[in-house]
This record gives sequence, structure tokens and C-alpha cells, in this order.
Amino acid sequence: MSPRAHGGRVSPAGRLRRLGRGLAGCPRRSPATFGYLVLLLVDTLVVKQLLPAETAGKVLLAISTNLDNMGRHPVGSLFGSMLVVDDGSWLDYLLIIGVGLAGCLALLERRFGTLRAVGTALAGHLGATLVTTAVITVATRNGTYPQEVRHTLDYGVSYVSIAAVGAATVLVPRWARPWWAAAAVLYPLSSARWYGRLPGFVTIGHVSAALIGLTVAVVGTAIGRRRQRRQRS
Repeated sequence: MSPRAHGGRVSPAGRLRRLGRGLAGCPRRSPATFGYLVLLLVDTLVVKQLLPAETAGKVLLAISTNLDNMGRHPVGSLFGSMLVVDDGSWLDYLLIIGVGLAGCLALLERRFGTLRAVGTALAGHLGATLVTTAVITVATRNGTYPQEVRHTLDYGVSYVSIAAVGAATVLVPRWARPWWAAAAVLYPLSSARWYGRLPGFVTIGHVSAALIGLTVAVVGTAIGRRRQRRQRS
């Protein structure tokens, strides 16, 4: 039976087949994103479900990018923190994993290549973490943040995800780009916890990651277009 229904519209069965082909082709078209999602699934299941609670707590404390860890073992915290998914609601998982990683990061990899997509995601995660480290250092010294913020558990993939969302601005239709960029940058403020005039460090990290992803994508796209023009001339 043809997948097309009356009037040239695709039937529900045809849509399901297209979706199935798209999902089946994901490992080939976006191998780094697919591998990262599998790694996240395995790591999160091991830490959150299989390890004893005491051991899991020690692992999460070790990979946290709080101020103490960033002063003692920054490299391990920076990279370890992006290998386990933080707890959250179904909406958090939908936005962070579904939209940010499976959607935007996969699309960036398919459009611009693995190296550029991974570089953008890492820049967002590492850059945002360093920004929050500086903010926490200053804000705890001047009393804006309470001292317990220094020891807060801070891990997860949300900085990677929102950096990909910000970078995906260059892939949406031109008329929608200002709205997409504004949503990526301003959405974290909708759930911000405020300490006087300063939002919580997680909100600052999310805004920073979105801006970093957006900047890297815009600059990278501009450089790519210049190279194309030079090659043609």
C-alpha cells in the first residue's frame, strides 16, 4: 500500500516509516551524538541504579564542579560532570535530552560535522563552568551567595544541551533566529533563584552556555562563508 493518502498527504503509516528510518540512520549521520547519548544512559543507570547509595554519592561528589573540586581536580570535574544526567522532571529530560542533545546537537553534527559540533558543545560546557566558578568565588566572598554554595553538587549535561540549542540558531529560518536565540538565552531566567540582584550560579551557567554556543556557531558560520567566497573568486 502506498504511504501517500488522498491529496498527496503522507499517511500515518508513512510518517511512522519515515520516523523509523530517521532513527535508524542516527548512528550513521550523528555518530558522536548517538555515542554520547548511549554513554549517558549507561553511566546514569550505573551511578543512579546499580551502585550502592553511599558509593554513588561519592562518585557524584567527585565529579561535581563545585568550587572545592574545581580548586583540587578541575579537569576530572569538568569532564566527569558531563557524563551523568542530573535528576529532574520529565519536562527537564525532554528539553535537555530530547531537544538539546538528540535534537539540536545531532542536527549540528549532521550539518557541520562531528568536530565542530563536539567543539561547540565542549566550549559551552567548559566555558559556562568556568564562568560559574568565577561568579561563585566572588559572590561567596562578598556575601551575596551563602558559603554552602561552595560545596553544592553541580553535575549534568544541561550546559552541553543549551549550548547546542544556542548554536542551532544558525540552522532555523532567518526570520525565526532572533526569537530562537532570545528563547535559548532568556529561558533559564524563568526559573532563576535570586540572591538580591544576582541569579543563582546555575542560571548564570545556562545563560553563559547558550551565549557561548550561539557565538561559536555565528562566528564559525561567518568564517565558513568567507572561505567559500574566497574559493569561488
